[in-house]
Amino acid sequence: MKFSKPVLTCLFVLLALSCHSQKAVYDKPIEQAIELTNDFIAKNQIPGLAITVSVKGENVLSKGFGYGNLEAQTKVDPAKTKFRIGSISKPVSADALIQLWAQNKLQLDSSIQYYLPDFPKKQAKITSRMVAGHLAGIRHYNGNEFLSAKHFDNIDDALEIFENDPLISYPGKEYHYSSYGWNLLSRIVEKASGEEFLSYMQKHVFNPLEMHNTIADHTDSIVPNRTGFYQRSKNNEIINGPFVDNSIKWAGGGFLSTSEDIMRFAKAHSKAGYLSQKQIDELTRSQKTTKGKVTEYGIGWASGKDRKGHYYYGHSGGSIGATTHMIIYPKEEVCVVVLTNLSGVRFRNFSHEIANLFME
Repeated sequence: MKFSKPVLTCLFVLLALSCHSQKAVYDKPIEQAIELTNDFIAKNQIPGLAITVSVKGENVLSKGFGYGNLEAQTKVDPAKTKFRIGSISKPVSADALIQLWAQNKLQLDSSIQYYLPDFPKKQAKITSRMVAGHLAGIRHYNGNEFLSAKHFDNIDDALEIFENDPLISYPGKEYHYSSYGWNLLSRIVEKASGEEFLSYMQKHVFNPLEMHNTIADHTDSIVPNRTGFYQRSKNNEIINGPFVDNSIKWAGGGFLSTSEDIMRFAKAHSKAGYLSQKQIDELTRSQKTTKGKVTEYGIGWASGKDRKGHYYYGHSGGSIGATTHMIIYPKEEVCVVVLTNLSGVRFRNFSHEIANLFME
């Protein structure tokens, strides 16, 4: 069917008006979100923050605030500024598990000794699913381990930190958050896939999702647009955080990324496409203790309901010099990613308040 030039012109005008009308719908919530973010930054004295909000698969707000690096006065760019994402690394790394599970290369409910026969046996069977849901009884950081500046050349060396320690609870009985458990899972990924963990993540997660600004936080590498890492002093002044080497925990908290890259990841997990719905459900469905208590944590993904009763899943993150949050509301098709370069920021309901602005 051919259209005359006047008809085509009319169609283009109508299309442009339609797009403008759809975008205008978000003008007010965008303005409110920016105001909320400015208040949040001022209250918490945050040096730099990036926020990206997506509605129905479209980024309706993506903005940087403040400075990624205070000394260089480098402004935050949500597309380029690389923050430590902390424990958002866990759902990112969980993609390796669920991909291998879908390929029948990794059984989530098999004993971890099936893949790692040399890992010390405990008082009961431990599975990858338990470890991924913090139900295996593996401990978290002790003492100053969170501040480790030691470089680990491989995952086996990092496993030595905790592998011979007793479990803090019987497997499956209690929920105990553990980043070290994700060290164990990353080694299982290597055994199941035959690939080095960081290489696997690059090839099978970051490249397919076009997360070109997501990398491991190598301290000996020159990383363009990497933020400074800040914390508060006892006098409530912003100072540089201590030097740490995150090779101790790649899978559990060792990646750098931008808010727009993490949003690409979030949108890919908000509905079927990149993963099947079966895979998404397997990742996000809450696990239970042996007594049937719901943990509100699946395989690397936390979940729950906000104050208004909306169901969401996602993850928060805390690192030296970073506090972060990623949430997905699958029914409402709203995703929010907030990255900061300051330790110990109290998010409370900030991200959820932002999300709710775009639901009303």
